[in-house]
Amino acid sequence: MAASGSLFSDLRDIKKQLLSVSWLCRERGLMHSVKWASELAFSLESIPINELPPTPELTEEDVQDLDAYTLAKSYFDLKEYDRAAYFLRGCKSQKAYFLYMYSRYLSGEKKKDDETVDSLGPLEKGQVKNEALRELRVELSKKHKARELDGFGLYLYGVVLRKLDLVKEAVDVFVESTHILPLHWGTWLELCNLITDKEMLKFLSLPESWIKEFFLAHIYTELQLIEEALQKYQSLIDAGFSKSTYIISQIAVAYHNIRDIDKALSIFNELRKQDPYRIENMDTFSNLLYVRGLKPELSFLAHNLCDIDKYRVETCCVIGNYYSLRSQHEKAALYFQRALKLNPRYLGAWTLMGHEYMEMKNTSAAIQAYRHAIEVNKRDYRAWYGLGQTYEILKMPFYCLYYYRRAHQLRPNDSRMLVALGECYEKLSQLVEATKCYWRAYAVGDVEKMALVKLAKLHEQLNESEQAAQCYIKYIQDIYSCGETVEHQELSTAFRYLAQYYFKCKLWDEASACAQKCFNFNETREEGKALLRQILQLRNQNESPSNDLPPAVPFFLPQSISASNTPTRRVSPLNLSSVTP
Repeated sequence: MAASGSLFSDLRDIKKQLLSVSWLCRERGLMHSVKWASELAFSLESIPINELPPTPELTEEDVQDLDAYTLAKSYFDLKEYDRAAYFLRGCKSQKAYFLYMYSRYLSGEKKKDDETVDSLGPLEKGQVKNEALRELRVELSKKHKARELDGFGLYLYGVVLRKLDLVKEAVDVFVESTHILPLHWGTWLELCNLITDKEMLKFLSLPESWIKEFFLAHIYTELQLIEEALQKYQSLIDAGFSKSTYIISQIAVAYHNIRDIDKALSIFNELRKQDPYRIENMDTFSNLLYVRGLKPELSFLAHNLCDIDKYRVETCCVIGNYYSLRSQHEKAALYFQRALKLNPRYLGAWTLMGHEYMEMKNTSAAIQAYRHAIEVNKRDYRAWYGLGQTYEILKMPFYCLYYYRRAHQLRPNDSRMLVALGECYEKLSQLVEATKCYWRAYAVGDVEKMALVKLAKLHEQLNESEQAAQCYIKYIQDIYSCGETVEHQELSTAFRYLAQYYFKCKLWDEASACAQKCFNFNETREEGKALLRQILQLRNQNESPSNDLPPAVPFFLPQSISASNTPTRRVSPLNLSSVTP
């Protein structure tokens, strides 16, 4: 169903729904959902006072529990969770019961986090558990069987099941919650964390509500289905949410995920103008500035966020990125550790810390950090890719292959994963598989412009000189056609090979042209001069090419690697069940 269709025909009614659900969430201490609903409501036109939704009516049970609820809520807001739970014992209303159970859950989470920070180093985390989870599950399960849980109660039950790794049960409960209370964004987000692929998404029976469009756009972004996500967000903008900072930030994140860095930076800069004190997603913004090497901008962002709130995880990650860009890796790792002390479940910090340990050549610490990132989110391709790199350093190609394949499954159109896979197959002497990987990397758009060179070298190893020459020619054309000013070290390799190839084929003009190009590079200058002298001598002897040599490759895009013939099949996976780490 199109987002701009009947679901969004009455934006005024949607605004009323958002205001109502933000009130319900506020009463239950679900502040992230309150913020999401409030930001979305703010992006819509104001409604007259006589049309504002009424505050929820109190039931008889609400009235009986009102004193205890009011007192407990004040303690809850001050993060005194045990104290809040104590005064809510025995309350019968749905609202008070939810706050009672939620206080107990958050108390357990807080104790777990405190124990993680105090008694263990951030890299030794993992064995600390929330002791309240099992009791909560037993009690909520009884209520669920008796059908006594409302939408919020089901949400909490689902969270408890997810924390206990009961994924299938959690998904069923979250889906049930979306049918009873479709406007609670927290439930949809939890569901996002459990959906592993598009197939799983298709089989979920979700309610037909306007909020489902936001959920689909979000899950498409998470599943790296960026084109679909951007289409959804565009249709939401067209439907009337053009002022939503949430949508703008999600679009920026989507462009970040497909490495359209200029577009993402432009959107983030626009977002900063609209919402200058925003901290969410600023760590993603800093990743983009880092990739572009924009030190002054990254420094300004770090100082700015420090002034707003220095004890936010995003702020610590931005500062960490700043120090990393200045090659102060110990300081960078320190700030990522600080971020994890503030929130041990913060995915970005684990991955970035893994990168810093890699820079410091501390592979065991890097492996631990990447593993923690995967514990938090199995869809984090950067962590799988990072693990592949660490095992590559440790010269363990089978492990390395396993992790690169996982990264490739998450990012099938990312050439970096494919090139890494190809290098792995090369090390394992599986040259056919390596060739497929490099072809595929070239076909999907080679980010680092290395696939053709690696393919050419592979053909050199196999003594397939014609194919090697074709790859080098296409590589040279690609580098010059995109107007790259960066010096590509492999250009000299390509010109040297082609000069020698044409020399063997006795095509003196082409050989001379390539040999002269070798003069532009220090490493091939002398070889180019020597080859030119040889060509000159042979020309003076009036030697012509013999007919028994293989035909030379013409200096244009050969038919064998034209767009229509580029193989695009996936890399066939190895059976790694016996060596899975």
